Amino acid sequence: MAALIPPISSCLSRMTSGEKRVARRLESLLEDDYLCWYDIPLGDKRRYPDFVILHPARGLLFLEVKDWKPETLKKLTKTEVEILTANGRKWVANPLEQARQCSYQVLKILERDPQLLQQTEKYQGRLCFPYGWGVVLTNISRSTLERGIPEHLRATALPDHLVICKDEMTESVDPEVFQQRLWNMFNYRFGEKC
Repeated sequence: MAALIPPISSCLSRMTSGEKRVARRLESLLEDDYLCWYDIPLGDKRRYPDFVILHPARGLLFLEVKDWKPETLKKLTKTEVEILTANGRKWVANPLEQARQCSYQVLKILERDPQLLQQTEKYQGRLCFPYGWGVVLTNISRSTLERGIPEHLRATALPDHLVICKDEMTESVDPEVFQQRLWNMFNYRFGEKC
């Protein structure tokens, strides 16, 4: 069972229903050597990713969770999403872009530590561990996402391998399948380990 910081019991009141579900899946489907943080301020700009997952061999992963329903999504670009809210339509940041920006805030800080940098010529000065980011859509199934957003648009604005959908994080999902979905989100895997 993965450790969640802070413990779920201490942050349930401020979590959305989707965040609660994701937190429970992370705790139950990841092994003991995973650390998961929920809603902690990161970097100089104090961004708050929904979840940060650390595994000593796998690396660092940033997740943004959205409880949007299919009818909520109206338009999608690489940087923004138009959603339908109780107050009408509004543009918000693309959740994938949100997760990416959060990751860069942390990575900039980690790059200051020479012990975390590659020493080999080809990757010298780059971080020596994998990292990535992704989105969890807790109320949209994979088939609904594929029917609702054309493949060419998903490829640029919400690539399939960077998204976990509602039907891919059920209580009965195989832990290995769930973990593989997470690790498919790693954009940067290179060089030697620290």
